[in-house]
Amino acid sequence: MKKLSLLALLVVAAFATILVACGGDDDDAPAATAPTATTAPSGDSTPQVQASPTTDPNAYARPQLIVESTQLQKALGDPNLVIVDLRKKESYDAGHIPGAVWYDSAFLKDPDEKVYVIREELFAEKVGAVGIDNTKTVVAYDDGNGLIATRFWWVLWYYGHEGSVLNGGFAKWQKDGLAVSNEAPAVTKASFKAAVNDEVICALDYVAEKSDNPDPNVVILDVRSPAEYTGADVRAAKGGHVPNAVNLDWTRSLTEAQPQVWKSAADLRKQFEEAGIKPGAQVITYCQTGVRAAHSLFTLYLLGYDGLKNFDG
Repeated sequence: MKKLSLLALLVVAAFATILVACGGDDDDAPAATAPTATTAPSGDSTPQVQASPTTDPNAYARPQLIVESTQLQKALGDPNLVIVDLRKKESYDAGHIPGAVWYDSAFLKDPDEKVYVIREELFAEKVGAVGIDNTKTVVAYDDGNGLIATRFWWVLWYYGHEGSVLNGGFAKWQKDGLAVSNEAPAVTKASFKAAVNDEVICALDYVAEKSDNPDPNVVILDVRSPAEYTGADVRAAKGGHVPNAVNLDWTRSLTEAQPQVWKSAADLRKQFEEAGIKPGAQVITYCQTGVRAAHSLFTLYLLGYDGLKNFDG
């Protein structure tokens, strides 16, 4: 029997999620310690097909952004699918999802200015080398908490191509008892055409202007730990936070139970709104280097927020 493509499987999953819901009532960051919660059904995202966002509080607005391990397993071998492993090279060599390519996560930042996003032409070269072009369905994964996978997702999105993230990463894949391979796949080099999306990034001057002129429709979100926010934990030249920023640690988007996965849509919406982030608000996320900030930005986008910007650097 012909194997269904990941795109076909996840379009069905996305619409099923919406129908069921409508019918029912940084790289230097610590491990998450959030209350355990269940996750809603989820799926994949591609530039070609988007499920209509839903405002139902019990459903992710963009469920196609998250792929479950069982969904990905059914799509292995799809020629239009590129699975990207963002773990350390030795971890990849020891065993990875069959067909996954290894991408060096160092090339998510500029090699010369390491706090900034990688340059357009270099990123295009690097993703093209692992077989990604503008037509591919891309699923990224890391060890489990999605920190590096969502950074890859955000950089790919910034350069014009929307991918997906494997919920629970390699840890969840292993827990589900799915096949692991030690063989690196043959890769055909591809041509990726980067198209910068300036709407999902901002620089210091923009953040400073929003901080100096508070707007009830604009939220500056510090996703670092509470200790970093208050200045008790200093990881930069100065401690503390951007004036008028609110704090919600990125780790609170995940369950405490291992392997960590995203919390339910209802739980996520509740905690963001309790932090002062209302639907319709523009949100600027920041941390130290934009890695943890990308994780929270991804989560907000999953919930249906628009007008999201990662403070680069």
